[in-house]
Amino acid sequence: MTVQYVPTTADVVRFYDEALPLISRLAGHNVHVGYWRSDDDDSTLQQAMDTLTDVMIERISVTAGSRVLDVGCGVGGPAVRLAKTTGAHVVGISTSPVMVAEANRRARAENVAGQVSFLVADAMEELPWPAESFDAAWAIESLVHMPDRAAALRQIGRVLRLGGRLTLTDFYEWTPVTGDRLAMIEDFRRMSFNAPFHRLEEYLSLLRAAGLYLTEFLEISQQVARHYPELLARLRQFKPELAAEYGAEAIAALETFLENCVASGAPNYMLMTVGK
Repeated sequence: MTVQYVPTTADVVRFYDEALPLISRLAGHNVHVGYWRSDDDDSTLQQAMDTLTDVMIERISVTAGSRVLDVGCGVGGPAVRLAKTTGAHVVGISTSPVMVAEANRRARAENVAGQVSFLVADAMEELPWPAESFDAAWAIESLVHMPDRAAALRQIGRVLRLGGRLTLTDFYEWTPVTGDRLAMIEDFRRMSFNAPFHRLEEYLSLLRAAGLYLTEFLEISQQVARHYPELLARLRQFKPELAAEYGAEAIAALETFLENCVASGAPNYMLMTVGK
């Protein structure tokens, strides 16, 4: 895996605490990529991000009353959607106090506060629940910020009941990355505060060490490829007002980052479902 840049938890927290207003303006209630089911899918960016959540809901396979851990809850949109769709009870965690506060506000606004709650916790450290506390878990584009994915997967595996299911998305390396492509990936990771990406075989070893086993692997890079072009178009649509609010330099840097993502192609993106 690439190891030239490794973010700290503090880096990630500071980024999200400071960037939340801009993230919400561009992406709404989701903090993950969009998913377009086909080339003919004319979904908007926000609709496509909800579709990725729906794809995850299809695979996590929970029912009313199930207890689900949302690892890296963002601003709460996916957890609320999961609860409303399935009747499950969801507990979300994030290392960002600002995001946790916004997620709890969203749960109250959506009238699911008795069914969905959020708290500050770090999956790379001891989670505040005993073993086998959850029927299922998911991690939607959150493990990507965790340099110690092994520790996070061990903690998720510990609190997941026997027979439970974890569904996750993450960037990964399909083949070794070198040269110009490596430089582009490193720029991408620095801008996104992403931890080094693992090779697929490394990921499978991490799962086994956590007492988990793969049940489904989906390479969905093609389905999420429109995310950055769509996000760039949305940034440009609101560029004058965003520059006035956040500063022209910051918006120009974000635009350059998105242009590079579009030009080089984002890293490979996968969806995994695993069992315990």
